[in-house]
Amino acid sequence: MIRTQDETNPPSQPQGHTQPKDEDKRKCRNLKEILLALFVGQLLAGFLGASGVCAALLAQVGVSLPLSQNLCHYSLIALIFGLTRLVLCRVRSKRNVDLESIEMKDQNVENFIEKPKRKIDPRWFLYITTGIVDMHAFWATLAAYAYTNVTSIQLLDCLGIPTSMVLSCFFLRYRYCWTHYLGAFVCLVGACMMIGADVIGAQETELAINGTTSEITQNTQTEVVIGDMLAVGGAVLFGISSVLQEYLTTSYGSTEYLAWFGLVAAVLSAIYSGAVENKQLTELFFNGQSDGKAIPSVAVLYYLGYSGSMFFLVSITAYTIVHLSAVLINLSLLTADAYGLIAGILLFHVPFHYLFFVAFSLIISGVILFAIRDAKTRVVK
Repeated sequence: MIRTQDETNPPSQPQGHTQPKDEDKRKCRNLKEILLALFVGQLLAGFLGASGVCAALLAQVGVSLPLSQNLCHYSLIALIFGLTRLVLCRVRSKRNVDLESIEMKDQNVENFIEKPKRKIDPRWFLYITTGIVDMHAFWATLAAYAYTNVTSIQLLDCLGIPTSMVLSCFFLRYRYCWTHYLGAFVCLVGACMMIGADVIGAQETELAINGTTSEITQNTQTEVVIGDMLAVGGAVLFGISSVLQEYLTTSYGSTEYLAWFGLVAAVLSAIYSGAVENKQLTELFFNGQSDGKAIPSVAVLYYLGYSGSMFFLVSITAYTIVHLSAVLINLSLLTADAYGLIAGILLFHVPFHYLFFVAFSLIISGVILFAIRDAKTRVVK
């Protein structure tokens, strides 16, 4: 049977019908990515705000152990994801052995071919480095509260954003466009406005109570400088840690990263805690006191809340940073101060100012601007 020209060459659809569909799919995909970035970012910010509230409650009852506070969630991460990693390796090893035995039977091979010696894998050095950097970042930030005020620490914490952006350009080969820089700038403006609203609210409260806004400084100038340096060091280390985390999770998997990172950080935290906070821990465990003051039983709940919040924060970040980026997550975490403010108003009667709403809106707008375009250009082998 001979087909006619109409049957053999059916008329093709005009390109005008396919282009709008492709454009709609692209817009829908971009919208889903933006919504995912907003949801995950605010979820992580909520956990970070909850950990800050629990840490403040612990300090309120007299427990201030910046090294020991992180030991629990580091150990939990190492235990859970270490066991998960072992199970996965066991399953994969058994599957590979079965495949090798089948291939050997088919080829009638009697002996295994001797495999060449493996070279040292550089990933272990990166895991150790990331654990060291992250642990020292937490320690520096928590230790800064003993020397300087919260406003200075919040302001200096923003230095983690330019740090992660610069390292992402060189280490991850990202290429940013004007929307990324504008989004980061808007987020930083919102963070500064949130800190300014905090200062204004505190001054208005002091004016209403004392009739004056005179600043009362309890720390010496040297102590303030030490606190600011610790805050700067913690912010820079957080930026470095987030970029290393993104590289390792993208290259080797989130489960493997969490297993080795948690193990390194837990071991270092245990060593540092035993060396630096031995006296406080002994008094707390055997006498139930800290600096001669009795610690209430509710402190255990505060500690569990802090450890649980940090566990979910680190775990979810490791599994979502592959789809987002270290910079986008750091930008989203700026809204943690807003959630901390809500808890502070309810629990600590923190003064409130309407600029908090403006600052929160600016940060969210900056995150949306940053998430509109993808900066990832690196191809992972």
